[in-house]
Amino acid sequence: MAAEIDLSVIVPLYQEGPTLRDSLVRLAAALAAGTRRWEIVFVDDGSRDGSRQVAEHWAVEHRQGDPTAEIRSAHHARNRGRGAAVKTGLLAARGTVAGFLDIDLEVGEQFIDPCVAAVEAGADVVVGEREYALQPRSWLRHLLSKGYASLCRSVIHTSVRDTEAGFKWFRREALLPLLDHIEDDGWFFDTEVVVRAERAGLTVISVPVEFVRRFEKTSTVRPLRDSLVYLRRLFAFRRALGRAA
Repeated sequence: MAAEIDLSVIVPLYQEGPTLRDSLVRLAAALAAGTRRWEIVFVDDGSRDGSRQVAEHWAVEHRQGDPTAEIRSAHHARNRGRGAAVKTGLLAARGTVAGFLDIDLEVGEQFIDPCVAAVEAGADVVVGEREYALQPRSWLRHLLSKGYASLCRSVIHTSVRDTEAGFKWFRREALLPLLDHIEDDGWFFDTEVVVRAERAGLTVISVPVEFVRRFEKTSTVRPLRDSLVYLRRLFAFRRALGRAA
């Protein structure tokens, strides 16, 4: 019988570039330093830059040093969106607690433990609420994120201050019934999963985390374009919630 998994870490991959290997080393070291039985589930979302191969090669090397390591992977033949990758990973996860992060680790691996501990203490969903490090080069992304968060709270009346944060942790048993109802496969998944969890009566809390932009990685986020997409999805989601009420 396979050992019970306490924590599943979902790692969606798309065009992760030169920071990927370093981030994987950091992530595994942080997990190994704890006492939980953990697994990493990679989901490559149709990367064309070799991200999948880098992750799989690292996994082979890591298992050579730690044969007990639980590292698994899935692959989308085409790019389907970050939300689709996260859903694939969550459905494959085996942990009592399951969550996902952006592998650029702009929210660092040191924040996994307090978020997971909050789930273990009774929360169903824990959102890493980003506090932005002062970096002049990232001011636009910071302002857009804060503006969207404020608009989101007023449009769909969520209590969560940072719904789109890519650092979320779940009591897996509570989350799984919601996945069939989540429609967005892109970045809006982050907001939708939080709001649907709230409306299903789950306990959703936020834990403060620090966001530090890594400029050595080319981001796949296009702030202005993606903000417009978010706004369209936000108001469409509000209409859908109204029809379902």
